[in-house]
Amino acid sequence: MTHNSPESEKDGQFVALLVEHQVAIRSFVRTLLPNPEDAEDVVQTASLTMWRRFGQFQPGTSFRNWAFQVAKFVALKHITRKVRDRQRFSEATMEALAQHLEQESERIAAQRQALDFCIEKLDGDDRQILAVCYSSASSLKEFADRLERTPNAIYKQLGRIRAALAECVRRRLRAEGIA
Repeated sequence: MTHNSPESEKDGQFVALLVEHQVAIRSFVRTLLPNPEDAEDVVQTASLTMWRRFGQFQPGTSFRNWAFQVAKFVALKHITRKVRDRQRFSEATMEALAQHLEQESERIAAQRQALDFCIEKLDGDDRQILAVCYSSASSLKEFADRLERTPNAIYKQLGRIRAALAECVRRRLRAEGIA
């Protein structure tokens, strides 16, 4: 029987958290650095920095916010190393933008959680229609034929589903004090 060392458990926790928040971190950096190559370099450097400094992360706090702070500082350092050009933002602008993006990221995460909750509340037929319409597995016409319905009827039902989901998300966010 093999026991994980505390170090390997910590490594596993880091990897799980990084994977969970990787898309948000990459999006955050891409908004700070419009050049995709620069953004990817910063994401890689920030990931290594987070790995090295994971001991400074306080469990129970937001990993995403901590990762954004690390990524922000790596991006600022990257910018100061680059040759100045007309498209460069000042540090104050970068700070304001980073703060705004952190807030937006929290709002988007809350919206996503609310949407997931609302989708779970849909009946099976509506969830199936959503799955088919938002996947490329089969065409809407083929799906409509299988149900012996017209594509137009499916489109109309999809419109009702979308409206119901939008209202459910609004109510859920309002109840959480986010909307």
